[in-house]
Amino acid sequence: MTLTAPIVANRETGKMSGMPGKWLLLLAWAHILAGLAIPLIAYSAGFGYYSGLLQQTFWPHAAVPAQTVEFQRWIVALFGPTLASVGVVMVYLVRAGIRTGETWPWTAILLALAVWAPGDIGISMMKHFRLHLWLDIAALLAIVPAALILRARAASPRHRALSHPC
Repeated sequence: MTLTAPIVANRETGKMSGMPGKWLLLLAWAHILAGLAIPLIAYSAGFGYYSGLLQQTFWPHAAVPAQTVEFQRWIVALFGPTLASVGVVMVYLVRAGIRTGETWPWTAILLALAVWAPGDIGISMMKHFRLHLWLDIAALLAIVPAALILRARAASPRHRALSHPC
Protein backbone atom coordinates (compact mmCIF):
# COMPACT_ATOMS: atom_id res chain seq x y z
CA MET A 1 0.00 0.00 0.00
CA THR A 2 2.75 2.46 0.75
CA LEU A 3 4.33 1.78 -2.64
CA THR A 4 1.22 2.81 -4.58
CA ALA A 5 0.30 5.93 -2.60
CA PRO A 6 3.10 8.11 -4.06
CA ILE A 7 2.23 6.98 -7.60
CA VAL A 8 -1.40 8.01 -7.15
CA ALA A 9 -0.26 11.27 -5.57
CA ASN A 10 2.09 11.94 -8.48
CA ARG A 11 -0.71 11.40 -10.99
CA GLU A 12 -2.83 13.89 -9.08
CA THR A 13 -0.04 16.47 -8.82
CA GLY A 14 0.76 16.05 -12.50
CA LYS A 15 -2.84 16.90 -13.33
CA MET A 16 -2.60 20.00 -11.16
CA SER A 17 0.20 21.46 -13.28
CA GLY A 18 -2.03 21.73 -16.37
CA MET A 19 -1.31 24.41 -18.93
CA PRO A 20 1.32 26.32 -16.89
CA GLY A 21 3.40 23.14 -16.62
CA LYS A 22 3.04 22.36 -20.32
CA TRP A 23 3.89 25.97 -21.16
CA LEU A 24 7.09 25.87 -19.09
CA LEU A 25 8.10 22.56 -20.67
CA LEU A 26 7.56 24.11 -24.10
CA LEU A 27 9.71 27.11 -23.15
CA ALA A 28 12.42 24.85 -21.74
CA TRP A 29 12.56 22.84 -24.97
CA ALA A 30 12.59 26.11 -26.92
CA HIS A 31 15.68 27.14 -24.93
CA ILE A 32 17.37 23.88 -25.89
CA LEU A 33 16.51 24.20 -29.58
CA ALA A 34 17.48 27.87 -29.71
CA GLY A 35 20.74 27.09 -27.94
CA LEU A 36 21.54 24.41 -30.49
CA ALA A 37 20.63 26.73 -33.38
CA ILE A 38 22.58 29.80 -32.21
CA PRO A 39 26.06 28.50 -33.18
CA LEU A 40 24.73 27.71 -36.66
CA ILE A 41 23.12 31.13 -36.96
CA ALA A 42 26.28 32.86 -35.73
CA TYR A 43 28.18 31.45 -38.70
CA SER A 44 25.45 32.06 -41.27
CA ALA A 45 24.43 35.02 -43.40
CA GLY A 46 21.53 35.61 -41.00
CA PHE A 47 23.98 36.89 -38.41
CA GLY A 48 24.39 40.18 -40.27
CA TYR A 49 21.38 41.88 -38.64
CA TYR A 50 22.52 41.07 -35.10
CA SER A 51 26.10 41.97 -35.92
CA GLY A 52 24.88 45.31 -37.28
CA LEU A 53 23.06 46.03 -34.00
CA LEU A 54 26.22 45.24 -32.04
CA GLN A 55 28.29 47.46 -34.30
CA GLN A 56 25.83 50.38 -33.95
CA THR A 57 25.99 49.98 -30.18
CA PHE A 58 29.74 49.65 -29.71
CA TRP A 59 31.22 51.32 -32.80
CA PRO A 60 28.61 53.84 -34.01
CA HIS A 61 31.05 56.04 -35.90
CA ALA A 62 33.88 53.70 -36.78
CA ALA A 63 34.64 51.05 -39.33
CA VAL A 64 34.65 47.63 -37.71
CA PRO A 65 37.59 45.36 -38.52
CA ALA A 66 36.81 41.89 -39.91
CA GLN A 67 38.42 40.34 -36.82
CA THR A 68 35.80 42.07 -34.66
CA VAL A 69 32.94 40.53 -36.61
CA GLU A 70 34.62 37.13 -36.34
CA PHE A 71 34.98 37.65 -32.58
CA GLN A 72 31.28 38.56 -32.38
CA ARG A 73 30.37 35.34 -34.18
CA TRP A 74 32.55 33.30 -31.82
CA ILE A 75 31.12 34.89 -28.64
CA VAL A 76 27.54 34.47 -29.85
CA ALA A 77 28.23 30.87 -30.89
CA LEU A 78 29.59 30.16 -27.39
CA PHE A 79 26.35 31.45 -25.88
CA GLY A 80 24.31 28.79 -27.69
CA PRO A 81 25.44 25.76 -25.66
CA THR A 82 24.99 27.79 -22.47
CA LEU A 83 21.39 28.55 -23.41
CA ALA A 84 20.80 24.90 -24.33
CA SER A 85 22.16 23.75 -20.97
CA VAL A 86 19.83 26.16 -19.16
CA GLY A 87 17.00 24.59 -21.12
CA VAL A 88 18.06 21.09 -20.05
CA VAL A 89 18.08 22.13 -16.39
CA MET A 90 14.72 23.81 -16.85
CA VAL A 91 13.21 20.66 -18.40
CA TYR A 92 14.45 18.70 -15.41
CA LEU A 93 13.07 21.21 -12.90
CA VAL A 94 9.68 21.46 -14.59
CA ARG A 95 9.33 17.69 -14.82
CA ALA A 96 10.39 17.34 -11.18
CA GLY A 97 7.82 19.94 -10.15
CA ILE A 98 5.08 18.21 -12.09
CA ARG A 99 6.00 14.75 -10.80
CA THR A 100 6.59 15.56 -7.15
CA GLY A 101 4.13 18.38 -6.67
CA GLU A 102 6.68 20.11 -4.44
CA THR A 103 7.52 23.81 -4.39
CA TRP A 104 11.31 23.53 -4.69
CA PRO A 105 11.50 23.16 -8.51
CA TRP A 106 9.38 26.28 -9.06
CA THR A 107 11.36 28.13 -6.40
CA ALA A 108 14.61 27.12 -8.12
CA ILE A 109 13.38 28.44 -11.47
CA LEU A 110 12.26 31.71 -9.89
CA LEU A 111 15.55 32.12 -7.98
CA ALA A 112 17.56 31.45 -11.14
CA LEU A 113 15.60 34.19 -12.91
CA ALA A 114 16.10 36.52 -9.93
CA VAL A 115 19.86 36.03 -10.26
CA TRP A 116 19.97 36.22 -14.06
CA ALA A 117 17.51 39.00 -14.91
CA PRO A 118 18.89 42.01 -12.98
CA GLY A 119 22.41 41.41 -14.26
CA ASP A 120 21.44 40.71 -17.84
CA ILE A 121 18.97 43.60 -17.99
CA GLY A 122 21.42 45.93 -16.25
CA ILE A 123 24.23 45.10 -18.64
CA SER A 124 21.89 45.54 -21.63
CA MET A 125 20.67 48.90 -20.31
CA MET A 126 24.21 50.06 -19.59
CA LYS A 127 24.96 49.86 -23.32
CA HIS A 128 21.40 50.74 -24.42
CA PHE A 129 21.17 47.42 -26.23
CA ARG A 130 17.41 47.29 -26.56
CA LEU A 131 17.14 43.94 -28.33
CA HIS A 132 18.49 42.09 -25.30
CA LEU A 133 16.35 44.19 -22.97
CA TRP A 134 13.19 43.20 -24.85
CA LEU A 135 14.24 39.55 -25.05
CA ASP A 136 14.88 39.52 -21.29
CA ILE A 137 11.51 41.11 -20.53
CA ALA A 138 9.76 38.66 -22.86
CA ALA A 139 11.48 35.72 -21.15
CA LEU A 140 10.46 36.97 -17.72
CA LEU A 141 6.86 37.56 -18.79
CA ALA A 142 6.72 34.10 -20.35
CA ILE A 143 8.23 32.17 -17.42
CA VAL A 144 7.54 33.98 -14.14
CA PRO A 145 3.71 33.94 -14.11
CA ALA A 146 3.54 30.21 -14.89
CA ALA A 147 6.22 29.38 -12.29
CA LEU A 148 4.40 31.50 -9.67
CA ILE A 149 1.09 29.79 -10.43
CA LEU A 150 2.66 26.34 -10.13
CA ARG A 151 4.50 27.26 -6.95
CA ALA A 152 1.30 28.58 -5.40
CA ARG A 153 -0.56 25.40 -6.38
CA ALA A 154 2.20 23.24 -4.90
CA ALA A 155 2.14 25.25 -1.67
CA SER A 156 -1.64 25.12 -1.26
CA PRO A 157 -2.95 22.98 1.64
CA ARG A 158 -5.25 21.00 -0.71
CA HIS A 159 -2.35 20.15 -3.00
CA ARG A 160 -0.09 19.13 -0.10
CA ALA A 161 -2.83 16.77 1.12
CA LEU A 162 -2.99 15.15 -2.34
CA SER A 163 0.78 14.89 -2.58
CA HIS A 164 1.28 13.34 0.85
CA PRO A 165 -1.73 11.16 1.64
CA CYS A 166 0.00 9.26 4.49
